[in-house]
Amino acid sequence: MGGSIELSFGKLVRLSKIIDPSDGRSLVVAADHGLMLGPIKGVVDLEATLRKVIAGGPDAILVSLGQARKLSHLFTGKGAPAMLVRVDWTNAFRDKTYTLPARSIQFNKVATVKEAVKVGASGVVTYLFLGFEGENDHIAMVEEFSSECKTWSMPLIIEPLPMGPRVTKANYVDMVRKAVEKAVELGADALKVPYTGDPYSFKEVVEASSGVPVLVLGGYKALSIRDSLEVISEVLDVGAVGVVFGRNVVQDPNPDEAVRLMRRIIHGKETVTDILRERIKPPVRILVDVERCSGCRICELACSFSHEKVFNSSLARLRVKVSEDGKAFIPYVCNLCYSCVNACPNGALRVNSRTGAVEVSPELCQGCGVCVDSCPVKVLKLINGRLLLCDLCDGLPECVKWCSRNALRVEGGW
Repeated sequence: MGGSIELSFGKLVRLSKIIDPSDGRSLVVAADHGLMLGPIKGVVDLEATLRKVIAGGPDAILVSLGQARKLSHLFTGKGAPAMLVRVDWTNAFRDKTYTLPARSIQFNKVATVKEAVKVGASGVVTYLFLGFEGENDHIAMVEEFSSECKTWSMPLIIEPLPMGPRVTKANYVDMVRKAVEKAVELGADALKVPYTGDPYSFKEVVEASSGVPVLVLGGYKALSIRDSLEVISEVLDVGAVGVVFGRNVVQDPNPDEAVRLMRRIIHGKETVTDILRERIKPPVRILVDVERCSGCRICELACSFSHEKVFNSSLARLRVKVSEDGKAFIPYVCNLCYSCVNACPNGALRVNSRTGAVEVSPELCQGCGVCVDSCPVKVLKLINGRLLLCDLCDGLPECVKWCSRNALRVEGGW
């Protein structure tokens, strides 16, 4: 489990409670936000939230030392998750939306490894900020934690984060990779690493870990559960052992269900498509939020490529039109009105009972175009005698998947 690093027996025992030795994977839920951000949604009544989280079956939960003492009863007994304790504090994430926004990056040690041992922790977590003015002091603090962890045989999970004016979009991936290398040098037994945005660059980050297990930080706000599951699937494919998800779990309306679905990807090794297909409830209706549409037309290209294997907006089963005043873009999608079904003189169109999409029987369709004329949103097309209509991609619309602004979504969400 430890890759190329050497672990004491005590560390191995504790780490095995965090990363399941049967498959080498882990699902950790971060619930230490109150320490850094204050009473945000999901952590105001932390015990109530964590009871729901635990019902989903996480491998471990990250809390502050104070919450570890207060909620120790949640971590006892067979089947209980492992406890991780945050041993440092920072104001770096308090932006201008908070009551007390941070004017400069500050950090401090708020717990000792000995205290974490006394409350029953299976590991401790600390930040490693690189690229800002106080970098030297921060490295010294992490070195101190590393030394304490060796003394107490406690796994040290380091969260390496590029931070400060030296970090740009252009050098971010390289900075994350360097931060990971530094964390390994400082004695990390596992890493909590920010996602770089795509599996190709993140693979480079994983390779820089020298065999130290990599858990992906889920600090971004996912647009849907589908978004979270797809990120998990991507990072597992390139060598990560799991994730540490916080707000995307504790702020979910159903934290237990979110954790169960994530477990199915991480430990069950199921695919996102398999899980989402189970959640299809007919009719699968695509909803449009005009205010979110930027007019990029990626939805049209995704649709045409999915069905025709070419990038050609004219072959898409939806369309994006500029508003009359030229100030907005309006996506038009099949609204399942079934005007086309009712208008077809040959009975060539029918409704799919599983998805609600309209289907065509090629042997009955005569290419008369009556259905095209009847479509109120003008998304039906007849090209070279062949009818192009929205089949909702068998319940998982590609246009919704590729819309980065969430202007298109499925009713009820995923």
